[in-house]
Amino acid sequence: MVRSLRLGKWAEWCRFTAQYLLRYRNNQSYVRQHPDFLFPPAWFMYETYSLSYRDYAEDGLQTAGELLSLVRPFIKPDEDRPVILDWGCGPGRIVRHLPGLTAGRPVIYGTDYNPAYVEWCAGAIRDVQFLQNGLLPPVSLPGNTCAFIYGISIFTHLSAESHTLWAAELYRLLRPGGVLLLTVQGLPSRQKLLPAEQERFDRGELVVRHYEKEGNRLFAAFQPAAFMRVLLSAFELLQHITGGTPGALDHTQDTWIVRKPMP
Repeated sequence: MVRSLRLGKWAEWCRFTAQYLLRYRNNQSYVRQHPDFLFPPAWFMYETYSLSYRDYAEDGLQTAGELLSLVRPFIKPDEDRPVILDWGCGPGRIVRHLPGLTAGRPVIYGTDYNPAYVEWCAGAIRDVQFLQNGLLPPVSLPGNTCAFIYGISIFTHLSAESHTLWAAELYRLLRPGGVLLLTVQGLPSRQKLLPAEQERFDRGELVVRHYEKEGNRLFAAFQPAAFMRVLLSAFELLQHITGGTPGALDHTQDTWIVRKPMP
């Protein structure tokens, strides 16, 4: 009813305000304990992850470490200055921690379609270069550039057409042997679907809910394994973790790790 009356944005603002007030005391306490840590505007955190300053800082660090641990077996350990790309970096929750966790002097990029996120990140986060892309490709980097690309819950807010276009763009950006890690709403998220949607999901079809504009947190896509295998068929499948991992990566999402084949 709320969405049918076009009150979705108003309701979203009310939810944001309620969470902001509920967490205000704890958030301010955390800021005082970490005076040198720059936090993005509260709305940015709410839109992309959690309106908890502790979650933004500590879960971001944990997730960055887990990402690197997951892909380390598949990346050349002696590569000098590898290029790493956070596709859909938002307000920098994960990518800001990578410079302190990586060896080999990597070149690290973050890219996002939201210009406000990109502007904030560029001014607040050191040792990472930030780029703005559109809702559709391309990213302004040459092809065959990246050793590692990750996208955490980015396909979960894209249309069927965008899935196809972005899969091709990520393939273009990876160098041969480069690794891509994605998280999507797979089998553990099936319970969120209505019976008719579950039938489509079980047939291996992408399920998309067009509640808001594409890219918005309320625009939701659900990806069964059969769909992902087709979407990523140009890549070599390295690992599929149903339900993510028990650590920082969301255990309600599937994790896919693939590699661009060598020529």
